[in-house]
Amino acid sequence: MDECASLALAGKGFTKTNPIVGAVIVRDGKIIGRGWHTEYGKAHAEVMAIADAGEVRGADLYVTLEPCSHHGKTPPCVNKIIETGIKRVFVGVVDPNPVNAGNGLDILMEHGVEVFLGYREELCAALIEDFTKRILIGLPYYSLKTATSIDGKLATRTKDSKWISSSSSRAYAHYLRSVSDAVLVGVNTVIKDDPQLTVRDVHSENDPYKIVLDPHGRMPEGSKLEENPDKLIYVTEKGAETSASSRLRAKGANVLGISCINGSLDLRELSGKLIEMKIMNILIEGGGETAGSFFDADLVDKGYFVIAPKIIGGRDAVMTVTGKGVELVSGAKEMLETDIRHFENDILISGRFADYRRHVLDLTEKLRNRCSRGL
Repeated sequence: MDECASLALAGKGFTKTNPIVGAVIVRDGKIIGRGWHTEYGKAHAEVMAIADAGEVRGADLYVTLEPCSHHGKTPPCVNKIIETGIKRVFVGVVDPNPVNAGNGLDILMEHGVEVFLGYREELCAALIEDFTKRILIGLPYYSLKTATSIDGKLATRTKDSKWISSSSSRAYAHYLRSVSDAVLVGVNTVIKDDPQLTVRDVHSENDPYKIVLDPHGRMPEGSKLEENPDKLIYVTEKGAETSASSRLRAKGANVLGISCINGSLDLRELSGKLIEMKIMNILIEGGGETAGSFFDADLVDKGYFVIAPKIIGGRDAVMTVTGKGVELVSGAKEMLETDIRHFENDILISGRFADYRRHVLDLTEKLRNRCSRGL
């Protein structure tokens, strides 16, 4: 199942609102076929693994997620499993989608396939947290990445920020982009840094969307983001046509009009629009105001905080998170667990602010007894 999970990750950034899934075919203790969901609308992991293996009659299938039982962009995977004579199926976790949850298991067993449920559940549930959030509440999964000094500054009082973090930390940031559907910043970041927000320093074919929040039409003409308008999503106030929105629309950018509340964009309304565009996994890279607005809206699901051992100081320096904030320490946003890594002299603290694994784990435990055997 660990091999299946590694394969699944190869689809990260390409499956849109579908979950990433990995699968292997095993015969006589040896892997004879591998597959993963490579791209939205294309064959699922099980079908890819079967094709890779060739003759699979009597073999075993291991898969991170319950095989689908419904017609979507592709036929049901359970049909292929049954038709090709797979003898046993080992499933990591149950599909949280109510359309399929448990149905795939039942159909396989009704056709004489032995099904074993509950293998490396924590790992498999973590693979699909973004998908689970979409299924449960219909919103994208937001990860926030920042790079700050040890005293919590994103930039100096003169707004200089190149470079607070090490080259290794910056390469990791590019990895995070490579596994995201979109990278989001506020217009202040565009004005100050003129970023490309592309994937560099790591090998990846994924080119995520670039989302710019600009409620008041301040996007500067000639920015690097305008060079690839097909991948630019420009978000501004609904009904407020500005020179920036007109210019970007004419160039072919995606221009979204979103309601404003007290001068700020309604981020939940925006989130619904992004899901409609099949953008499910979003990396927030904006400054303190952008980070604060997403925390204030209770939308940040995971955080990646790179801390460099440097002191910047200054009351006018740029803080990591601003926004409205909380009134009491008891209301602070707290990570549910943390992971600590080192990049040269930098420290990366990462962790979840919301945990969607539990729903999948509970569902898997509930349905164990339907299957041939659980662990």
